[in-house]
Amino acid sequence: MDEYEKLLKELEEEVKAKQSMSWEELLSWGEEHDVGLVTLSLLLEELKRKGVVEASPELELVDEHLEISIPRRITAKRPKAPAAPKPKTVREKRQKGAREQHGALLKYLMGEEGEEVKEGKREEERSLGRPPGEIEHPESVTAVAEVETPPPQAPADKDLAIALQYLRRYWSVGELRFVADLKSLGVNDPGGLLRRLISEGLVTLAEPGVVNAKKEEVEKRVKELNVISTKSLADLFGF
Repeated sequence: MDEYEKLLKELEEEVKAKQSMSWEELLSWGEEHDVGLVTLSLLLEELKRKGVVEASPELELVDEHLEISIPRRITAKRPKAPAAPKPKTVREKRQKGAREQHGALLKYLMGEEGEEVKEGKREEERSLGRPPGEIEHPESVTAVAEVETPPPQAPADKDLAIALQYLRRYWSVGELRFVADLKSLGVNDPGGLLRRLISEGLVTLAEPGVVNAKKEEVEKRVKELNVISTKSLADLFGF
């Protein structure tokens, strides 16, 4: 278990123990565990995504420069009790019995007429010069063709490409510096992008406040996205 997963588990246990936490309590918890604001916002988003907590729609701006906001209050979700099975009424039982009788009668009638229908199809196929049993299904051919048609490729993710190029240069960087630099490079939501990088296994938070790139995974994704380094980081920053 890496540092990020450990912090996520500890925060989840804290919320469940208290049932509800205000934004001040969340900041206090972050200070006690040496967790920065970026990491704290990532942890809260992950708990919401997992369905562990409910967050109030009201947000508190905790970092004006980086535009980091967290919910003013979060509450632990209570697991829903399984619904008791509804007993069947006499009418439903009668309807079920009638359907079973109808199905048995239909199966009996189809069994008697089935051989005649099959023989008629065989005679028709022989007259057309086709081997018996060879039946055309144009709708099936169309369906297969639709499945085999490859979907058009989506355009390359510009923000992800910028982050990958950045991480190829800076394999280990402070989270505040990472967010600030990506914002300077034109990324609209650096915090959301960092969450994506963590969830896709491209980076880890090995210790509070430090983003570490997984070199092999980053290089692999660079090749998949065909990221071409036509500009240096100095060009991107406008130096």
